[in-house]
Amino acid sequence: MDYRSMVNPTFLTAKSTLYMLAAAGNEDAKKVIEALGTQDVMSADSKKNEGEKSPMSEADSNAFLAGVTLAVEARYAALSHYINSNGVKNLLDIACGYTPRSVYCSKNGVDYVGVDVPVVAEELQKFAAEAGIVKDHPVYVGGDATNEASLKAAADNLDGEILISCEGLTGYLSSDEADQFFNGIRELLKAHGGAWVTSDFGVDYEAFATVNMTSPDAVKIYRESKNKSMKAFNVYNDGVSYWDEDKITAFINDHGLLVEKLPFYYEGEDLNILSPLPEPWKDSFMNLLKSSTVWKMTVDPAFKGETAVEGATEVDNLKIDYVKHGGVLECKIKGRIDTISSPALLEVFDKNYDGIHKIVIDGTELQYVSSAGLRVMLMAVKRLGDGSVSIDNASDEVKEIFDTTGFSELIIFN
Repeated sequence: MDYRSMVNPTFLTAKSTLYMLAAAGNEDAKKVIEALGTQDVMSADSKKNEGEKSPMSEADSNAFLAGVTLAVEARYAALSHYINSNGVKNLLDIACGYTPRSVYCSKNGVDYVGVDVPVVAEELQKFAAEAGIVKDHPVYVGGDATNEASLKAAADNLDGEILISCEGLTGYLSSDEADQFFNGIRELLKAHGGAWVTSDFGVDYEAFATVNMTSPDAVKIYRESKNKSMKAFNVYNDGVSYWDEDKITAFINDHGLLVEKLPFYYEGEDLNILSPLPEPWKDSFMNLLKSSTVWKMTVDPAFKGETAVEGATEVDNLKIDYVKHGGVLECKIKGRIDTISSPALLEVFDKNYDGIHKIVIDGTELQYVSSAGLRVMLMAVKRLGDGSVSIDNASDEVKEIFDTTGFSELIIFN
């Protein structure tokens, strides 16, 4: 059983980006699909969904698909434009997913390291080797956006100033995860120089999906469908990229980073998905493209704030001691539960469910819990029932993580 996939189910959505790029005519994306054999996954998904009645009309479904595909194509083009126009030599692509960026960088003389959850990184590292993308360092590295040590290990493969990219990631990060991530980004840029760019904060992706829908309930249906999908993956919060512009700007500044806004779309940019669309759709999409921005973040030289990321000095510092006693699984946890370490906790739970009705965690030395760790605990609650998981002696910082994500309603604190 691959516990890594179970605690990181959102990586499955990353393949949809690959399919959309291919649908928009990106030849590199088509090559990645062929090399990974994901066309078989697409076919299986299509058969699985056959006969299911969509809550959207056919017209609104087409408008939705056109909008999200265009947004993905434009996002990919915007980063490509930045790389080309700024002579970028090193790209650290965090939460890289399955986009063909490594192929693009190989063609354009850019040294590339993609960072994603370990199960994705391993699959893509095999792809890179088979595709002839050979470096004196791994092309893909397993890591966690909230774990500075894992990001540093990835960035240290690159020699010289770096460009950091992440697309879509902050839509999943809660405020405490973003706190860890932004601190880590700042420290990477201080060490290597360069900038962080993303369209996460300057593009309203929901608007692209819904702008040409006509049904009065289309937007509501879209949001309900999105929330249903997120909950199926045990993702229960909107990420920081959904904050308003002033709030996210202040948050970025508070983490020692300065913001510069750049165009998302450049006049004359050839976006294939636009060509066959009706003229009214094109007009609506062009308005969105021109009003959207890419955000560029650089280190604020005047920043004197905190630099440490709690417990993230090692890639994996989790230690779990456990024992069954009278129908209770007692676990003492030391360190961080994040994307990298949470599969170990899931495995402990999964192999000890028989004969237990409760899990009690001693959180005296528990430093941090990311969404992956929260997901593991939610799985346990779903398996054993409400009130079945409790944490003793947790710090105020850990309790706050559960409070801000709403998980304190599911987990008992003593």
